[in-house]
Amino acid sequence: MSFELLVLFGIGGLMLTAILHSIGGEAYLLRPLFKKRGNRVLESALSRLVLRSAWHVTSMTWLVLAIILYAYAFKPDDLGAVILLSIGSCFAGIGLFDLIATRGRHAGWPFLLLTGLAVLSAYFYR
Repeated sequence: MSFELLVLFGIGGLMLTAILHSIGGEAYLLRPLFKKRGNRVLESALSRLVLRSAWHVTSMTWLVLAIILYAYAFKPDDLGAVILLSIGSCFAGIGLFDLIATRGRHAGWPFLLLTGLAVLSAYFYR
């Protein structure tokens, strides 16, 4: 088996894991969990939104890893740029989504957004 084929299997595994994690987690963990009442934390709409978002951010991270792995194997000259752009875009997007979706009520949005912007700035600065 070749290096490239093994990397493609790894990328496929990351992508499949991300998709199954989001869909399966939503259907078999998050929705049933949110239907149950009596938990003070889950009574809060903000807490439910943050928990759901954090669940799906994990899946997004695996997709970013798949992109980086692809660049490592097939575009090594662009690896640095791909790392900076994919991580920066992901974090900036997550931070912006968090800001809008929670109307700024989640304390994490500035850190996520600033992390993404710092990494994107590093790409343009280099």
